[in-house]
Amino acid sequence: MTKEPKLPPEDNMAEAMRRDLEDLVEGELAVEDLTANKVAFLRAWLKDDLHRAGDYLRGLGGELQTLEERGGSWLLDAADPTETAWPNLMRCIKQGKPWALAGERTVAGEELQCLGCGYRAMPEAGAQITPCHRCGYGCFRQIEGGLED
Repeated sequence: MTKEPKLPPEDNMAEAMRRDLEDLVEGELAVEDLTANKVAFLRAWLKDDLHRAGDYLRGLGGELQTLEERGGSWLLDAADPTETAWPNLMRCIKQGKPWALAGERTVAGEELQCLGCGYRAMPEAGAQITPCHRCGYGCFRQIEGGLED
């Protein structure tokens, strides 16, 4: 003997199905609202995070640039000026431009340009040439006519 399930009357069944369907729709709308709220929150959070990351990277870029400049300055300070100036001296010699060494005497109206760092000076006539005041290198290009060139 198999027992058949006891079904509610048809009017109650339609009403129960209608209530279940309304509950299901209400639940679906609640999930949809919750999802929309979460998406809006996530969008705002990502926008804020992206803004903060951009600020951080801009600051980091400035710091890296400062460190790069400082490192370059340290390397230039440590570099032997003879190594960096040697090609300039060879260029002067090959092009036939006059050049002078520390210890020589200057003539009137002669400007000297350091071949190590480019510093220009116009010493008095007959003065002994001293090493560059900036980099200490003792080889100079002689510029006739002084500061006009």
